[in-house]
Amino acid sequence: MKDIDQANPLLLSLSGGGFRGYFQAKVLELMEDEFGGPIANKFALIAGTSIGGINALALAAEVPASEMVKFYKEQGPKIFCHKPWNIWRVGGFLSRRYSDRPLKAALKSLFQDRTIADLNHHVLIPSVNYSTGKPQMFKTPHHPSLVIDKKYKLVDVALATSAAPTYFPIHKMDVDGGCYMVDGGLVANHPGQYACIEAEKYLSLKSDSLRLLHIGTMSSGITSACERTGSGFLTQWRGRLFDLSISAQEGATENILKFKLGNRYFKIDVEPPKEQIKYVDLDKATEKAMDVLSQQAHSAYQNAHTALQSFLAEGKQKNDK
Repeated sequence: MKDIDQANPLLLSLSGGGFRGYFQAKVLELMEDEFGGPIANKFALIAGTSIGGINALALAAEVPASEMVKFYKEQGPKIFCHKPWNIWRVGGFLSRRYSDRPLKAALKSLFQDRTIADLNHHVLIPSVNYSTGKPQMFKTPHHPSLVIDKKYKLVDVALATSAAPTYFPIHKMDVDGGCYMVDGGLVANHPGQYACIEAEKYLSLKSDSLRLLHIGTMSSGITSACERTGSGFLTQWRGRLFDLSISAQEGATENILKFKLGNRYFKIDVEPPKEQIKYVDLDKATEKAMDVLSQQAHSAYQNAHTALQSFLAEGKQKNDK
């Protein structure tokens, strides 16, 4: 793994958001097109949750972001294949919408049998251990005490961090007797705060030197599409409850990071126009969704470009002094 810039370390945070992670992958593709080569080389640590966790693992494995965009375009409709009868079977509205078999097959084609030990860059991937009720962070062995996670397959970790309640089944990891994992968005849909703690504790980086780039998934404002209140609990909240949870968690974490880091925090994201919200749900992988997400990614990157250049150059300028 590459050496870390101890004086001005840069961290990358990738939030979850289902198929809206296509927006995130497009932003990363634009960054790699501009800067050339694996964008992971710029970061001391990459933290990602759910779809952001899949993107983080891919970046750390130096899978080109352009391949991730192609991956979502081809595999998204298969992963989120609508079968309306699923919601009416035993369990009704509390059951999950999708099988994880297409997702597992897609991840297998992407990562093969690679493990965390095979990654070229440091990562932190949040999940929730359903067996213990506690957060669980999957990590590369970037500290002598981190010796367990390196054996985990990337497919397993990706399924663990993206097992979104009501959308996918709880994921059983077939190691150490088996444990059950749920989507990391329940505790860290915005994993930036965990990334900062990890960098300080296990990478021995100074808190006042950390800089964090966060790339979202257009989660802010998504729940505003639900206009009715006070009735139809099951029909209104099914799925939307998880969306609300991750959006609120992301907003709370961002407030903390802005307070802690100030101008050392930079975000690329956008709140979709109200007329486009209906096209970009967590589980919509349609051509229209891809068009909207791609359009918004280009717009967000263009609007952020000048400030991003300055943000990324700040560390280099300090080192040159």
